Amino acid sequence: MNKDFSYTVPHMESIDTTAKAFGLSSYAVRNLARSRRGAAFTVKIGSRYLINQEKFAAFLNCEALDQDTPEPDRSQNAGKIQPVPVQL
Repeated sequence: MNKDFSYTVPHMESIDTTAKAFGLSSYAVRNLARSRRGAAFTVKIGSRYLINQEKFAAFLNCEALDQDTPEPDRSQNAGKIQPVPVQL
């Protein structure tokens, strides 16, 4: 059986290692990993969170992680007060 495919293995690190590498607190990285936004760069294995370093860096740089998600159209409400969604 010949398998002709290739893939790259992502660089995954723990919360503490990621926090040290990016100069953040472990608390902040842990909260991001557990949040809905963290699902884009976090994998939970058992009780442990592993963070994809490249996607986490893109998240911190405000780069789009998912190219299929369109940006919201903000031109129609330019200059108006916008409500900010908050979860309490």
